[in-house]
Formats: sequence, C-alpha cells, structure tokens
Amino acid sequence: MLNLKRIEIEIKDRQVTVWLNQPDIRNALNLATIEELIKAFRWINEQKKLMVILIRGRGKSFCSGADINWMKNSGSPGYKKCYSDSKKLAICFKLIYQSDKVVINLVHGDVFGGGLGFIGAGDLTLGLKNSIFRLPELRLGLVPSVIMPYLLTRVNHADVKFQIFSGEIFTAEEALQIGLIDKIYEDLNDMELKANELIQNIYKASPQALTETKHLLRALNKKNINSYNIRKTVKTITRMKMSDDAVARMTKFLSKN
Repeated sequence: MLNLKRIEIEIKDRQVTVWLNQPDIRNALNLATIEELIKAFRWINEQKKLMVILIRGRGKSFCSGADINWMKNSGSPGYKKCYSDSKKLAICFKLIYQSDKVVINLVHGDVFGGGLGFIGAGDLTLGLKNSIFRLPELRLGLVPSVIMPYLLTRVNHADVKFQIFSGEIFTAEEALQIGLIDKIYEDLNDMELKANELIQNIYKASPQALTETKHLLRALNKKNINSYNIRKTVKTITRMKMSDDAVARMTKFLSKN
C-alpha cells in the first residue's frame, strides 16, 4: 500500500493509528520522516470510511522535535533547498489540521519543539502524567515558526510567549492548565481505555455533521491559519536555519549530546 520505513500505519474499524517509529532518536523529525508523514496523511485523508486518526510515538517519547542534525545541515545547499525542506514540515501540519477526521494525539515522554506541532494541528490530545514539554528553539538560534499558528489555536498568546521565551521544560499538569492538552492519565492502559471510549463516542456522530463541523471550525480560525501566515512561518525558519548564529548554536548543542 504505502512504502513506509520511519512511520507505521494501523487500521482498525474506522480508526487509523499513525505511529512515529524511530525510537532510537526519540522520534525526532527529519526530512525523510516528514515526507512519509505527508504521504500517509494524504492517503488517510482520502479514505472516506475513516473517522478517527490517532498519532502516537514508539519508544520512550512521543516526539523530541526536529532532528538537529537535519536542521543544521538543511541550510547548507542554499536558500531554495532549505525553503523546500521547511515548506514540507508546513505541509505536514497543514494536512493534519485540514483533515476531516478527528485527530487525537496520545503523548508520553518528551514532547519538544516540532512535536508540539502535532498537538496544535490535531483536535484533541491525551497525555501521560510523565509527559514533559518544551519549546527550546530560541536557545538554538531558531524560531518555532511553523508550529506557532497551530499552537495559537490552543493556547493564548501570553502562555505561548512564556513557554517560548523561557525555553524551560514544563509538565503535563502545566500543559493541561494552559490548554495545550485535554486530559492527563497516570498509566498507559488507562489512557488507551479512555481514548477508546472517546473514539466510540465519535463513531456515534453523523459523518456528514462531523465533516461540516471541522470545516466550520477551520473557517472561523482563518485569522491564525491561512496561506499568508504559513508562507511567513516557512520564510522565517528558512532564514533562521541559515544564520551563522543558529549554525553555531546547533553545532555546540550536537557536540554536547
């Protein structure tokens, strides 16, 4: 069906689970992974029988953000290639956001940087109590630009600014308090049980009414998520990735890890 190596797809009834499947790098996002996600979500969005998409991560973390090696190297070939790479991440999150299915994230462990993009682009997020969150981009000379419009669909400006400017780790309880996630659970079995209950309730909805609801929600949110803003975020991260400051900071980070 789909030739995927870095992610997995499981279909059960009217639900599809998309697994980030690079646990050795804590499911960090690089170009190859992003391209597979684009391929997968384009296919999923065309499957009329599906009503729910679950996004999950294999291993100890949901998603540790962008692969810093990839981010550092993507600016080397020049602006055009760097812009193209950045645009693909924007396409990935836009496909998730524009899906007519209900997109639910089940998060655990590290949820850093670009990993928060899944939360912003999705509809609902359930998290384990051991989840930790962080927006470390500024310390690397970068900007969380591509994910920012989506974060602002869930979290108010003041809270987004605090997390971006501080760059510190925050807990699942804090994420719940600011509205980044919807529910917290003590253990995985409990979270999966509650997710299944939620999915069964979604199945009771009229598919047509569900689709119309998602269309309306997007229409009412065009202030944040529109073509102009998306282009601006892509241009911003492209420019920042190519800066001498970011390259130096990412090189220093990689030398310590």
